[in-house]
Amino acid sequence: MLWVLLCLIAGGPCAFLALEGIGLPIVALVLFCLIVIGKRNNSLAETLIGFGLTYSIEIVRFAIPDLALAAQQSDLATAAYFAAHLAAAAAIVLSGFWILLTRVRRTTSPGAR
Repeated sequence: MLWVLLCLIAGGPCAFLALEGIGLPIVALVLFCLIVIGKRNNSLAETLIGFGLTYSIEIVRFAIPDLALAAQQSDLATAAYFAAHLAAAAAIVLSGFWILLTRVRRTTSPGAR
């Protein structure tokens, strides 16, 4: 439980760093470390969901208005930049849910022993 709380706390600042652009390597390193530790603790799904929720909230809060503004001004590079951030945030959360759902299915399948 403490691990998921730490992942929740890490998501917001990492999203801010990712939106700044210069912090992308730091975010990649943090996410890589979270994945490694989550796999070792057999809590990868919870780790991704915990990190991804606050990460996604911050990304959506800043990227949606900036994406809309860039689209109105026909600034394709900026629109693609913010769309990529939204896609990455969604991928983190959805992969956590996917792992959680497949893990539940594997443990409750009728032919499993």
